[in-house]
Amino acid sequence: MFKRDKCDLCGDCLVKCQWIEADRDQAVQWMEAMMQGEKTPVIDQCITCYACNEYCPRKADPFDLIAELQEKFQMLPAEVLKKSEAKFTFEGQLRDIPPAERIMNICVFGKTDGHLIAGRLYDLPQIGGKPYFCWIMFTHMGAPSIQEAHAREFVDRLATTGAKEIICFHDDCYTMLAHYAPEYGIDVPFRPVHLSEYLVECLAADKGMITPLNLPVAYQRPCASRHTPEKEHFIDELLELCGATRVNRRFDRENALCCAGVKMLLDKGDPRPDIETNIRDALDAGAKALVCLCPMCMHTLSPVAKEFGLPVVFLGDIARMALGEIPPPA
Repeated sequence: MFKRDKCDLCGDCLVKCQWIEADRDQAVQWMEAMMQGEKTPVIDQCITCYACNEYCPRKADPFDLIAELQEKFQMLPAEVLKKSEAKFTFEGQLRDIPPAERIMNICVFGKTDGHLIAGRLYDLPQIGGKPYFCWIMFTHMGAPSIQEAHAREFVDRLATTGAKEIICFHDDCYTMLAHYAPEYGIDVPFRPVHLSEYLVECLAADKGMITPLNLPVAYQRPCASRHTPEKEHFIDELLELCGATRVNRRFDRENALCCAGVKMLLDKGDPRPDIETNIRDALDAGAKALVCLCPMCMHTLSPVAKEFGLPVVFLGDIARMALGEIPPPA
């Protein structure tokens, strides 16, 4: 939620944005207008990458203000949002809940990306499908009220499992539990565990099984990670355990470049030039593979990366490669 009392109108959120053109004076003017509920060019230019929340030195969460206004001024037609909401709404009875203290939620990726959830690292009780969809995508669609409206049912359904820990396969699910739910005043009665933390735990316990990959990689940081930068160290620890060197490139960490896939969703122009910029940056830094945490980033970046000869690898697959389950990229 936007914290008006913390915003000192420094303008950093918009000046640092990689998608909006604004100098300091313009940024301050637009922020003042938006705080009055007015529409500015920011509403149309923003591609919802959440970066401004991380840029803000006072943690005022300016993106949340932008998202509210995107909904107010209907970034997407109401009928599109209604149809999308209906697609992910679950109204049946929960079934086949595994009795375990630790469960992995695979969100809705079991059908679309089941090959990424394979091998002994994923040999633990799992839940997934529409009942356990996290709804984060609706802030990408300019509909934060839909996201908030379904947040409690998401938490409650996970709590129904009785698990003490829920491992989140998807970064967005972790973000809902670790960031948004507390913002909404929703108690989370279990510990959310990020996939990277879980993988570090698994590999640390199996160090003797690891064959270092000796592979320089670029990391593609997902948009949702802007809300939970405190877990970034697990990414570094995992890559180090696998013998993968995270190259020092321009578009990484706080300066990460969104995969730009949302531009297609919001009809905000051709994402290819941005994808090419991202891929070239990784190659120029010496990367031999692009490691992604978000499956959606993989779908967006893979076609262009393939043209440039840069393999795109899921973060969990890097761990499986180090354990010898699957071969490293050629």
